[in-house]
Amino acid sequence: MPRDLPSIAKQEAQARPQTFFIHKIYKVFQNHFRPKRKRAFIQLFPDLEKGLPVLDVGGTASWWKEDFPGSVNISIVNVDDSHQREVSESGFKFFKADGRALPFEDKQFYLTFSNSVIEHVGDLKDQMQFAAEARRCGEKLYLQTPNKWFPVEPHLITVFIHWLPFRVARRLLRYCSIWGMVTRPSQKQIDEFLSATRLLSRREIKAIFPGAQIKEEKFLGLTKSFIVVVSA
Repeated sequence: MPRDLPSIAKQEAQARPQTFFIHKIYKVFQNHFRPKRKRAFIQLFPDLEKGLPVLDVGGTASWWKEDFPGSVNISIVNVDDSHQREVSESGFKFFKADGRALPFEDKQFYLTFSNSVIEHVGDLKDQMQFAAEARRCGEKLYLQTPNKWFPVEPHLITVFIHWLPFRVARRLLRYCSIWGMVTRPSQKQIDEFLSATRLLSRREIKAIFPGAQIKEEKFLGLTKSFIVVVSA
C-alpha cells in the first residue's frame, strides 16, 4: 500500500506557534525565484492559455492563481485534503491521490507539473515510480526539485546538514538549523522529516528521467535546483 506523501508544512504547524516566522523566510526565497521561474515556464508552454488540461501533482492553488495568461484548466492532486477548499474556490479541480499511483488515463493531460514534491515521496524506488506516473499521465512534463549538492538545504534553511549521515543529522538538526531552532520539533518529527526527504543529484535526475531536458536554476553561480522538462 503506498505511503502518504509527507506534508512538511503540516509537520511544522504542529511543532510550535512560532512557525509563522520560518514561513516568512521561505517567502523571501520564493519572491526571489518564483517570478523568474514562472516567466520561463510560460515561455516553455505557451499553449497553456488555450485551456489545455494540466495536472499538478502534489501542489496547491497558489502557483496558478496569478501570473498565468488566459484561462488555465488545472487539476491538482494532493494526499493532504486540507487544500481542497482553496483549490475548489480557485476554480480548479481537486483529487486526493498518491503521486505514485495516479487515477488517470495515459496522456490524459497536456502537461504534468510538479514543484518540489519528488524529494518527499520516499526512497529512490518511490521516486522512480512517481516520475513514471508523471510521464504516463501527461504529454509533456515540468518538474522542479532542489539539488542535493547545493550547500543550503531549502526546507531546513541551513548549510551542509543534509549531507551528514542520518544518525548525525538527527542530533544536530534541532539546534543547527533555522527550522529546528524556530519550530522546536520533537525528535520524532525530526526523524520523520529526515526519513521522508531525499534530495536528488543531477546523476540521479538523469537516471530517473531518461531523455528529458534538465535545466539548472542557479544562485551565486551554484546549481540551486533542477528543472526537468519534456516539451516535445
